Amino acid sequence: CYTCVGSTEEECNRQGSRSCPGYSDACAIIRGTSSSVMKTCSYKTFCNQAISHGYRAPEVKVHCCFTDNCNAVGGASTLVGGACYLLILLPALFFLLQI
Repeated sequence: CYTCVGSTEEECNRQGSRSCPGYSDACAIIRGTSSSVMKTCSYKTFCNQAISHGYRAPEVKVHCCFTDNCNAVGGASTLVGGACYLLILLPALFFLLQI
């Protein structure tokens, strides 16, 4: 998965991709109200939470995919994620980026 944080998708992608931990089963793209973007290794359970609780924060969008480097470019379908889940999961996602 691409693992990066940037003010644009292009800036983020320049940071590159890496192999995800074995327990990670998805790649994610997380976007806020600005053009900033975060890409990371993720989990299908996180994606499911974004689907089931998406009504809570329409300004946060999460796109998940399930193949190698599939988060290079944002997909046509996006999942709306709850900001409360994003705030809780951001430290965990940044921790994964450092592993």
